[in-house]
Amino acid sequence: MLSKKGIRALEKKYGFRPQKKMGQNFLIDGNIKEKIIAAAGVTNEDTVLEIGSGLGQLTFDFSEMAKTVIAIEFDKKLFSVLSDLSRDRANVVLVQEDFLKFKIKEILPKKRKIKVVSNLPYYISTPVILKLFAHSECIDSAVLTLQKEVADRLVAGPRSKDYGSLTLFAQFHSEIKRLFSISRNSFYPVPGVDSTVVAMNMRRSEPVSIPDKNDLFELIRSGFSKRRKTLVNAVLSQGFKELSRDKLEGVLDAAGIPRDVRAEALELSDFARIINSIG
Repeated sequence: MLSKKGIRALEKKYGFRPQKKMGQNFLIDGNIKEKIIAAAGVTNEDTVLEIGSGLGQLTFDFSEMAKTVIAIEFDKKLFSVLSDLSRDRANVVLVQEDFLKFKIKEILPKKRKIKVVSNLPYYISTPVILKLFAHSECIDSAVLTLQKEVADRLVAGPRSKDYGSLTLFAQFHSEIKRLFSISRNSFYPVPGVDSTVVAMNMRRSEPVSIPDKNDLFELIRSGFSKRRKTLVNAVLSQGFKELSRDKLEGVLDAAGIPRDVRAEALELSDFARIINSIG
């Protein structure tokens, strides 16, 4: 496990500095590292996809456990360092690319789902999570270290300020749970926020029965577009399916949902009932 002193030695040797704008905060707490590794549940039959490999704090441990580790690092300087440090590890596949442009299906072993591990900086966490959901058929599970506020949104319950469309997208695609918190002092450089580790086991079947999941997602996004308005007013403002007020209120009646409800009071199954009542 690299210590703060060890990272500084690498900085001097390779001539780089952690970039704050890219969320480069390296884990230096060995106990936390072991907890993340245990949570990932990697075996020698698994392919691990690590997003943002940094200096290899987790990469090299996983390479000793997994069949293959696909390590993605966007920063050219860090990628160069990682390439040098991993040159004797034959089962580590290094990719220098922005993960949001990375074609997951092109590099995956056939008929083998991957386990994702990542420490995601705040500015990119939501788009990365949404991409993972969009490729959930390729993914077995994901263990993500996130800024606490993002994790709170993923695991929030109805009628809370953190509950929203991201929460419901996560519930649709995965069984998600909060694992443990990480102090900001477990990283170097020290970030301005604390972190939380969450685990997502991707669902093999949809949790609700609906004719079109895209309609469900559009309804959810519309409903949360104006949180202080009722669901009816928020959805009408977004022009969802060009429904009239009378039609939408009739749909809510058929679904057994009050007309004055707000989106934040509804669960995934409630939104599914609305979709199924549109006809």
